[in-house]
Amino acid sequence: MHLLVTGGAGYLGSVMVPMLLAEGHAVTVVDRFLYDQTSLLDCCHHPQLTIVRGDARDPRLMREAIAPADAIFPLACLTGAPLCAQDPEHARSVNLDAVRLVLQLRGRGQRVVFPTTNSGYGVGQDGIHCTEETPLRPISEYGRLKVQAEQAVLEAGNGITLRLATARA
Repeated sequence: MHLLVTGGAGYLGSVMVPMLLAEGHAVTVVDRFLYDQTSLLDCCHHPQLTIVRGDARDPRLMREAIAPADAIFPLACLTGAPLCAQDPEHARSVNLDAVRLVLQLRGRGQRVVFPTTNSGYGVGQDGIHCTEETPLRPISEYGRLKVQAEQAVLEAGNGITLRLATARA
C-alpha cells in the first residue's frame, strides 16, 4: 500500500513511519519540520520513503500528495492544550482545517485513519475507564479541535478514528 502521513516527523508519525516501512508499505511524509527535528533520520534513506517538506494546509501540495495514496494518516497537529491556547486560530487551521482538507481532496477509495487523543473525554473519574461509549466532554481548545476532527472523519465515511490513551509512568 501507498500511505500518506501528514506530520510524519512528529510525535506519532516518527514512530509509525519506520514501522509502516518495515511492513513493506510505500510512505509519503508531509511535514513542516517546525522544530527542525531529525526524527526520521534513521529511515530517510529507505527507498520506499518520500519526504515532502511542506504544510498539510496547502491545497496544491496536498492534492499531489494525496493522489497516489491508498490510505491517509492526518497526524499534522499542534499538540497539547497549552500550545493550542496560545494561538487558537493557528491551532484550528492545523488541527481541524488540515483534516477537513484531506477529506475534501481524497478520492472515494482512499481511507483515512485518524489517531486522536483522549483529551476529548475531558476530566475523568477515579476508577472509571473510558470506552468508545463514554461521552466526549473536552475542556480545552486542543480537545475540542480533536473531537471536531474525529467527527469530520467519521461523518465523511471510509475513515476510522483511534482514541489513544496517554501513557503515564
